[in-house]
Amino acid sequence: MELKSWTLVLLLGSLWGSSFLFVELLLVSLTPFAIVYLRVSIAAVFFLIFLLLIKPQFKITKEIILNLIIMAIINNILPFLFIAVGQKSTTGSLASILNANTSLITIILASTLIPSEKLSINRVVGVVIGLCGVIIAVGFESLFDFYDDNLGKYLILAATVSYAFAGIWGRIKLSHIPPIISASGMLIMSTVIMTPYAVLYKADEIMSLSLNMLIISIVFALLCSVAAYFLYFKILEGTGAGNLLLCTIIIPPSAIILNAIVLGELISYLELVGLLLIIFGLLILDGRVLRLLRGYESNL
Repeated sequence: MELKSWTLVLLLGSLWGSSFLFVELLLVSLTPFAIVYLRVSIAAVFFLIFLLLIKPQFKITKEIILNLIIMAIINNILPFLFIAVGQKSTTGSLASILNANTSLITIILASTLIPSEKLSINRVVGVVIGLCGVIIAVGFESLFDFYDDNLGKYLILAATVSYAFAGIWGRIKLSHIPPIISASGMLIMSTVIMTPYAVLYKADEIMSLSLNMLIISIVFALLCSVAAYFLYFKILEGTGAGNLLLCTIIIPPSAIILNAIVLGELISYLELVGLLLIIFGLLILDGRVLRLLRGYESNL
């Protein structure tokens, strides 16, 4: 990849990594539902304005609306809520490590649900290594302990499963839709679905937001949803979907560094080992490391 492409990949990974820090900051004063609702609704407003400005020529059908509703639930509402609730009992750093499991779960599900997606040797090895990293990061001794303080880890993992299903659903049902329509539609539908509950049960909380929390919420939505989506499209358009896996690898280190600087959070030795194994598994999945090794051997 060229320097410009690497810069975009690093920037997108860092923006997605910063989302765990923003959730930590907002959990001090807001409930998980309010955090997620503010994120999707603020981002939806900006995307709606953007669509009105560019006026894309695209016909919306009932089938597309239904698919966007499903994507809104499994790609935005559920995983965002799982992560926000999960971070109440676990750190943002560990949450980012477990979130890197998304690509591993996607590979497993895709091989089952999409006939053309076969499990190659490097995929199997990458998934096994990555899942070992997840087990180490969670802690083998507490792997099946579902007490309150441990539940957050499993909610984060549940979010990765939801993301994985969303990735597959998007490939099957939304591949013919322009990415800007998909992103805008998901955020708008997320807002539509969540608004009735927000009005009935969370109006006081949202209306009484402090200026500080409002600013953090706006920056959160603009950076991690609006700017991140536009970077996502740019990478997809320029270097292809393969390089988006590299963003997944960048998310945990960027989240850990940001949380350490801002909040003073430190990860444990086992979490670090788990992170390294997950990254190694993702690199094997990506295939570049194996291609480099084969190229090196052929030059000997």
